[in-house]
Amino acid sequence: MKRMTALLLFTGLSVAAGVAAAASAGPDGRWEKLDRDGDGAVSFSEMMERHRAMFEAADANGDGAVSREEMKAFHEKKRAEMKARRFPDRDGDGVVSKAEFRASADERFDRLDADGDGVLTEEEMKAGRHGWKRRHH
Repeated sequence: MKRMTALLLFTGLSVAAGVAAAASAGPDGRWEKLDRDGDGAVSFSEMMERHRAMFEAADANGDGAVSREEMKAFHEKKRAEMKARRFPDRDGDGVVSKAEFRASADERFDRLDADGDGVLTEEEMKAGRHGWKRRHH
C-alpha cells in the first residue's frame, strides 16, 4: 500500500511539474518533447509517456516499483545535474575557471539561439528569460 501511495504521489507530482515546465515553451524544446504528435496540444497519453520514462529512470533496480531509497537517489541525481548547470565546475576542483565559465556561457547561448543562426534576437532572449523565470522561481 505504501508503494502504491508513493507511486500515485510521484505520478501526480510529476504530471503537475511536467505541465508547468512545458508551459514555459522556451527555446530548449521542452514543449516539442511532450507534444509528440506535433498537434500543438499535449494529450494525457503524451504526458504519461514522458512520466513513464521518468518513473523508469527512478526505478533503479527495474522491479516496477520505486522505493524510498530509489526516489531519494533519483532526486539527488537531478539536484546534482541542476547544480552542475548553475555552477559549471567541470573539473570538480571547487572553483569555476574562466574556461569553464565560457564553456557554460557558450552552451547557454546555443540553447537560446533557437534558429541556430549565431545571433540572439530579442524574441529569443525573451523566450529564454521567461523560461528561466518559470524554472527557477
